[in-house]
Amino acid sequence: MKKQILSMLCCLLVMAACRQPLTDDPVTLDDTKLSVALLAVPDYATVTITNVKSGKYLETGGSPTLNEKFKDNAQLQQWQFSGPAGQMDNWQKWHVIYRTTVGGVKYYHIRNLYSGKLLDVPSGSGTSGTILQQYAAFPLPADQQLWRMQDLGNGQYKIFNKGNGLALSVQGGSTANGAKVIQETSVTDTKQQWTVNSIAVDTWRDDEVVRFFHRNSASLGSAAFDQGNTIPLTWSGNNGKVLWVTQDAWDGSQVQPNGMFNCGAFHSYSNSVFIQPSKTNWNPNDAPNMTITTSTSGKPKQIFNIQPGTAWTWSGPGIEIGDKVYVQCGEGNGLNATGQSLYRLTQSTGTQWVSERFVPNGFSGTPVINYSTGMVKPGDGYVYAFGSEGISFNYESYIHVARFPVNNPLQWQYYNGSTWTSSPSPGAAAKVTTGKGTNSVAYLNGRYIHMTMDQGFNCETTRNIYISTSSSPIGPFTPPVKVYTIQEYFKGQYARYYTPVVHPEFDNGRQELLLTYCLNFSGCGLESCEGAWLDPYYYRVKAIRVPYGKIGL
Repeated sequence: MKKQILSMLCCLLVMAACRQPLTDDPVTLDDTKLSVALLAVPDYATVTITNVKSGKYLETGGSPTLNEKFKDNAQLQQWQFSGPAGQMDNWQKWHVIYRTTVGGVKYYHIRNLYSGKLLDVPSGSGTSGTILQQYAAFPLPADQQLWRMQDLGNGQYKIFNKGNGLALSVQGGSTANGAKVIQETSVTDTKQQWTVNSIAVDTWRDDEVVRFFHRNSASLGSAAFDQGNTIPLTWSGNNGKVLWVTQDAWDGSQVQPNGMFNCGAFHSYSNSVFIQPSKTNWNPNDAPNMTITTSTSGKPKQIFNIQPGTAWTWSGPGIEIGDKVYVQCGEGNGLNATGQSLYRLTQSTGTQWVSERFVPNGFSGTPVINYSTGMVKPGDGYVYAFGSEGISFNYESYIHVARFPVNNPLQWQYYNGSTWTSSPSPGAAAKVTTGKGTNSVAYLNGRYIHMTMDQGFNCETTRNIYISTSSSPIGPFTPPVKVYTIQEYFKGQYARYYTPVVHPEFDNGRQELLLTYCLNFSGCGLESCEGAWLDPYYYRVKAIRVPYGKIGL
């Protein structure tokens, strides 16, 4: 994956007269003709929330270019419509999520799509005039993050906090951009009235998953890393667990008391695996690293051994077959891949597993196609392994596919555009689709899902993620749909990003597909360190959710 990256290196809902009431039927932001009936607040809805007095939108405050809108404690404010060409910025979009009923009254979480964090009362304050903020969801619903919505008719609501009974309001009744959103004693004033409009579903940042990678404990192992493929397990006592497979990883022992690495710190191992206890447990302290006894480097947390004459082994996608797990790995020096291999892990219900290296047919020599793009088992007796071939124009890739029988993982076949052969066939004639800079393929609901991202390592200005699908591993794939634009920065410049992965096994019950990508230390033309420190935020997985309906699943 890294070799590929570095070698290719509406009314717009602005005017009050155009607003639409909160309904079960979402509208698009440029729809000026919709007429819908007012319904009760849905249990899960994507909305905008505008103040009746000012006509401005509730949003998360802070500078986007300093990543402040992603952070806990970011204050809330109002602002006019924000976004390019009618495409509202996600920091002005919210989810209203039903959580509980008490005394016949429904209470909701209100979650920002940009940050994935909740509308929150700081420290549960009961003081009128307190500026409200966003904050990570607590493990159990807390009163300071629960809100009652009093229907005033015509799509307008008063919104009260469950913990203190105070009303959502604009400070001083201001109509200015940037005016703070506060809680205060209920009064009869439109500064405390809000129009809640249902809008089209959209991709959002899953903050719970993002925080899963804040692994600062020395006892756990991997603290910051790139890649992050997942392999769901079903064997014996591991049933329901998930393996997270990384590439270069810093160990938790390198994390300093301030949560940073020392400037100049180097990664501890070139790959690692840690074990999530279930698909719903996102507590990083419950997910220890795997270890092996067959390490040739004296690093038992480095699961896939570095071969003589090479400097790294970067692990890729994998699949479970019986009590074994097979993982593709790239091997090389510097930034150049010199080979690839297939590792077999023998499962244990503990953390110590057995790791063995194999070289299937077609893997010998310097790889032109790196089969690190995806590995799926659709149930037809084969495992399909997808690979990327970098091509010289527009930072694009040819996506190829190979397969092996479930009962013979070392006997690979390669699709050449018309049939299956015993060796890879590079070039356009054998590709099953074309990708952008970096790619991932997975399988869900009878569809092969291709995630592709614009090249993000060389400071390009186009920073989009796209999804296309196919009913067959050999295509054709649907035209790509843009599902997200990466808006993360380093010292005010675009942060580097790469290593996309699709994770279909993480069903959150709302038909939203989990995707991840990683940032890389440094921005465009900037040094990695900030003073004496290296921030692990820039080497940790980031997670988003894409509604199935947006991508045809």
